[in-house]
Amino acid sequence: MSRLKGKNIVFKVGSTDYAGSVKNVVFSSAVGEMGFGDYSDSLDYTCTVTGFQDFAAASLWTQLFTNPGADLTLTFAPHGNAVPSTTQPHFTATGYAETVPDMGGAAGEYFTYDLTIKLDGKPTKVTAGA
Repeated sequence: MSRLKGKNIVFKVGSTDYAGSVKNVVFSSAVGEMGFGDYSDSLDYTCTVTGFQDFAAASLWTQLFTNPGADLTLTFAPHGNAVPSTTQPHFTATGYAETVPDMGGAAGEYFTYDLTIKLDGKPTKVTAGA
């Protein structure tokens, strides 16, 4: 068994790497409304991101703040590797953020935000480079 300890999170939106801008990325699912399909059709998928507030024009915070509801293409490499493999896969997904990231925080602390991105479906596990 191989345990995973996050140290170099790679998180891309489109082709832009925001690795140093986030400290936590979690893809998850929850049971939504049951439809006429099977159980997997009822799952709702999300990506929760905790990032550092950065008001620069090219920052992830600014991109999310400026474009709420815009379509996003996400790539998450939990091992920090540039090329996916069977032992160090990447995960991709598409979705949108319904809200804008928080701003502000406590004096003497790094300002962070938590944002949930609603995904269009189950993330894809990528095990080979493109």
